[in-house]
Amino acid sequence: MAKDVTMSMEVDKDRGLVVVQIEIFDEDSIGRDATFTLKQQVRVKDSDPVHDSKKLYRHEFRTDERSITLTIPGSEFTGFTYNGSKIEIEYLGLLKIDDALVFDTKVTEEVTYNLLKKPKIRKDAGKMIEPKDHFSFVTNLRAIPLKNQLATLILAVAGLFVITVNTVIGCHDQLSPESQTYLYSHRDSDGESSSPFVQSLLGSGAAGAAIWFAMRRQLRKYMKFKFKQVPNNINRSTRVPVDQLVHGLARVELNDVTLRVVACNLEKGQYMRGSGSDRRTVSFSEPVQGVVLYHRHTTSIQRKQPVENAFEGMVDFEPMFDALYPPAVVSKTHGLFVYWEVQLLVGKLIDQELVGSTSGLLEEDFFFDGS
Repeated sequence: MAKDVTMSMEVDKDRGLVVVQIEIFDEDSIGRDATFTLKQQVRVKDSDPVHDSKKLYRHEFRTDERSITLTIPGSEFTGFTYNGSKIEIEYLGLLKIDDALVFDTKVTEEVTYNLLKKPKIRKDAGKMIEPKDHFSFVTNLRAIPLKNQLATLILAVAGLFVITVNTVIGCHDQLSPESQTYLYSHRDSDGESSSPFVQSLLGSGAAGAAIWFAMRRQLRKYMKFKFKQVPNNINRSTRVPVDQLVHGLARVELNDVTLRVVACNLEKGQYMRGSGSDRRTVSFSEPVQGVVLYHRHTTSIQRKQPVENAFEGMVDFEPMFDALYPPAVVSKTHGLFVYWEVQLLVGKLIDQELVGSTSGLLEEDFFFDGS
């Protein structure tokens, strides 16, 4: 039978504290060593989730009274409560009383803290961060140097060959008895039934994605595009002339060119897929809450002319702090992150992008309400 112990947590905004109230109704839990731990946890919204948490605060004490009050400074809290598209971020208080040989009394309570007044979570940020790339392969191939043309064609031929051969093997193994398969078995390492053709499709998809990523790197060689100067610390007052932020120089004329600076939050987490020996951890990074910080268009830019000279105005970072949530990072794989990038969208050519630094962002800049 569980021990009769209750715990509640409330935020005292006036004093900047979180008050933990513990009530003990069982004599066996009086006069015992106890530990209170505060954790920040990322809960993944999935049927087979991988959650993660980090310890923020720990306090050891004795349960000398039936009613115990603990106070936690607000400075011990990092982040805020968040309910997003694929993750939730919450604070958990865990009470453990050492009052049994095996099953100690344990109580868990959740507290809501720092609810930010932000716009409703928008889930369409993916299209903003990864806009559809409208390009002509032939036109783009002609625009890059000869060595990059050869590298691109070799990658394309190699990719086609690997995918074709792999698919043929998958078809053969699917239709053949187990003793006559070349590469893919009809059963996995746990002895469960498995489809060779499906295995080959998965392998072809992974190979195709890797080869296409390498080809994109080659196709971007029609120009050089880089940061000229990035502010060391970005805050609400940061405004940068676009011609001081980036520098670009193309070996061909650029037509239908758009320069954009966009920002978003990234919800990061993990979940499990597969079964048995094929069970694996899948990481995700979901863009939400996107905002455009700069957007200008020009019809053409002459070859070997600085791209930045074709665009005017300032990149104002204040809207990023108004629209986005501050970082709430539990680990490298779990939490809410801030992301921004510069995009150069070019008609008939592969788009260019530069990922900006988010180091030095201050949480209070996101909490500022203008009052």
